[in-house]
Amino acid sequence: TAHATEPRPTRGHGARPRTTATHQGPWPCPRPPATDDGDAVIAALGEAGTADAVASELGDGVTGGVQKKLKASIKEKGLKDQPYDMMAYTNLFMMFVAAAATVALGEFQPAMAFITANPAIQMKILSFAACSAVGQSFIFYTIANFDPLVCTTVTTTRKIFSVLLSIFLKGHALNSQGWAGISVACLGILGELEVRVVGEKREG
Repeated sequence: TAHATEPRPTRGHGARPRTTATHQGPWPCPRPPATDDGDAVIAALGEAGTADAVASELGDGVTGGVQKKLKASIKEKGLKDQPYDMMAYTNLFMMFVAAAATVALGEFQPAMAFITANPAIQMKILSFAACSAVGQSFIFYTIANFDPLVCTTVTTTRKIFSVLLSIFLKGHALNSQGWAGISVACLGILGELEVRVVGEKREG
């Protein structure tokens, strides 16, 4: 027997437009379905992104202070801080923390299943790891041979130029809040350079 189907209301009679999630890519990773609360979701993501950026900068500041104390302690003992020693111990600690968090949140098995089911991503992970190792080599070299403040200035400048390149080369848009953030970051870098230049002139 045929089953009767209830007709769906069409637009213009109080019906919501139906939306479906689409995905493009070499592995299954469906996007969340669109909803009528999209603006609220975007606003919430923007606030979360701002909070993450603030936490990242605070973390950079705390890390810089700890690295400066570590360099002073090593110097008092008559030793020379080696960039690759710091790099190895830092990544070892990060690995243990990430592994513990992954197991505690129950994400280890799904992650391994995803990697196993999608071999195309394995080379991308290895490429990312290699690029990260090269980039960290420059970072820890700067910390060991100069000053953590110099490293913070370099990494912040790199982040700014990454955003600007993304805007001008990829055509990404940035709202007034984003441009204000870039302006504040640039002013902070210029302030650090001014303090360093003035300090060197006084010492000279």
